[in-house]
Amino acid sequence: MSLPRLSPLHSPPWWGALRDRWDRLRTRWRDRGDLTVTTRVREGNDSRRFLDPETIARFGLTPLMARRVVEGYISGLHRSPFRGFSVEFADHREYVQGDDLKFLDWMLYARTDHYYIKRSEEETNVRCFILLDRSASMAFGTGRMTKWDYACQMTACLSYLMIKQQDAVSLGLFADSPTVLIPPRGRSQHLHTLLRALIQNPPSGPSNVGESLRTLLQRIKRRSLVVVISDLQDDPETTLRGIRLIASHNHDVLVFQVQDPAEIDFHFTASARFRDIETGEELEVDPATIRETYQEQIRALTDFYRRGLAEAGIDYQPVNIRDPHDRSLEAYLHRRMKLR
Repeated sequence: MSLPRLSPLHSPPWWGALRDRWDRLRTRWRDRGDLTVTTRVREGNDSRRFLDPETIARFGLTPLMARRVVEGYISGLHRSPFRGFSVEFADHREYVQGDDLKFLDWMLYARTDHYYIKRSEEETNVRCFILLDRSASMAFGTGRMTKWDYACQMTACLSYLMIKQQDAVSLGLFADSPTVLIPPRGRSQHLHTLLRALIQNPPSGPSNVGESLRTLLQRIKRRSLVVVISDLQDDPETTLRGIRLIASHNHDVLVFQVQDPAEIDFHFTASARFRDIETGEELEVDPATIRETYQEQIRALTDFYRRGLAEAGIDYQPVNIRDPHDRSLEAYLHRRMKLR
């Protein structure tokens, strides 16, 4: 049976001599009976399967606050880069001719005998762009669901949360190139549009995360919250540059790396044939002989992303698809609120 590939095993430069040996192990494997593996994503036209009522009840109105300054148009829950006079006091500035007298701080005038204008922070909505990897490697799982199913549920929960707090949300799907980009909207009907797009665009094709993100970035005109959900199974350095490029345009970026436990631990016992579903290349492998090196490279790859993204001020969160998606996401959102 054909199976999807593990996490990328082509070696970054610092692994030197291991590069040639492991570069061809960015592959998919053939089952030998020691793990139950599926590459079939859940089917059906009912988009409500992505939104479990108990999950929504657990989320409530937990706000997904953008930690950077973002632009928006309507009242919401996010700090605005624009000074206003409507919500929360920020500071004073001296009065100049032409200023509206209703914003004069008469109490301060009584103490200082000088005219000052009160300024406040406006609160505004944020535009959230969820960029979801739909390459073929996402159609893999060793449990009840594939990485794609798990990522779709995360996407649905995030979209619901953003719309519930009066924010606009967009969905971008990509593999070797962008295939879908739905403009941001904040209405409840928009959620059904996003979920239908997930149903109509199942995972397929090779991945090119870095170049796809570069292309999608050209469509994001204003500073926004950008959530990247991917297994990051592509060249690490190119992928890292693509993600950091988004942050360099003053967007607030979150990265969720979805992984199956088998991709982390490599708990195969019998000999297996690895097959790259994108190229058809095959390689016979004895898991016992490569497990330790594989795990070391996976840890090194995770550290590579963690350090590289942290340097750019990007939140990076590896996610195990065996963990309940709602609880993992909820814990992360609460931690993000505390950081803000």
